[in-house]
Amino acid sequence: MRHLTVKNLGPIQEANLELEQINIIIGLQSSGKSCILKTACYCSWIEKRLELAQGANGFDKGSTFLDLMTDYYSMAGYVHEDTYIEYETAHLKFSYDHSARSFKMQWKSGRWKYRRPKVSYVPADRNLVAAIPGWSSLSLDKNMIEFMSNWDKARRFIKTEENFLNLGMSYRYDSMSNSDKIHLGNGRPLMLKEGSSGIQSLLPMYVHLDYLTNGQYKDDNSQISYEQREERKQLIAAIHDKLRKKGTPTNDSPIASTETPAHNFPESDQTRQFQEIYQRYTKVDHSEIFLEEPEDNLFPPTQCQLVDWLLESIRKHNDILFIATHSPYILNQFIKANPSGLTVFFTHRIEDKQHIYSIRQLKESEIHEIYDNGVDMFFNFELYL
Repeated sequence: MRHLTVKNLGPIQEANLELEQINIIIGLQSSGKSCILKTACYCSWIEKRLELAQGANGFDKGSTFLDLMTDYYSMAGYVHEDTYIEYETAHLKFSYDHSARSFKMQWKSGRWKYRRPKVSYVPADRNLVAAIPGWSSLSLDKNMIEFMSNWDKARRFIKTEENFLNLGMSYRYDSMSNSDKIHLGNGRPLMLKEGSSGIQSLLPMYVHLDYLTNGQYKDDNSQISYEQREERKQLIAAIHDKLRKKGTPTNDSPIASTETPAHNFPESDQTRQFQEIYQRYTKVDHSEIFLEEPEDNLFPPTQCQLVDWLLESIRKHNDILFIATHSPYILNQFIKANPSGLTVFFTHRIEDKQHIYSIRQLKESEIHEIYDNGVDMFFNFELYL
């Protein structure tokens, strides 16, 4: 269970979203799709920070919660005086009321069943990594910088993609020259920056998503920072205290290490529970992917191939997917596949108000009507819904 409430943020007056495993949001340009996508991604990241710190972690100081979000996504102009954000899962619930500069959180009954995700936002302007040499030295918003950093990690680990999406071409990362190359069916190599706009947009997304859904689980790079090491010490102590309350108190304390902490409990069952909880918090269990306009510069059949590949990829670890799209082909291919946990949201203008929108979840009958009417549906939203 994941519920997101957003009020008065950007063009969105109100949104109440029950999020499932696969979520798609459609609607007019500038109607708040990316605004909701970014907010959902940020809230997922906040949940992770609260769980790892086992507390408010500084987000309860004035407007810190919203300031970090607007700085990271460069969306300070979206904030209204009465902006409100609330997020609830089986593990916890938190809210931020900007009118009172107030952040509140509370633990739920499933607090200790949390499973650590890798949270990633894939922006629409991802083709910058191919189009602009020396992108790492550019002054960009923090969201784009993090995507570029993730892309760099992914390409260094993945290295090759053979005949990706059956397009008759392959990808190679050259570590010696730190460059990306496309190999066509005839064997002729091209630099990624020389490729078509579609390939420049597709490949950074594809390689990054391949790493998120597959590669990262094979990546044995276990190095952690000093801050992460200190955070884990606090987490170990919190888990230890929780389990000690269940049994006979002991004067022994856990000894923190980067991977498997030493600990002492009066019962072997408590030791087992400790290890299970610790592993859920420190080892990535799944990815939560927030993907903006995957259709960019792609031929419609390629869009459909991408959807099929995505659905197959996220099944491996029950990854969560949230997509903002303008494409009827992307949407219809998801509906055609009819995966479990598919939810479709629609942004619509509030009557008699210019550039003010609300969001609602489409009923199952409306989703089927979209599929039955195809592209025509996108020209007649108000008639169908």
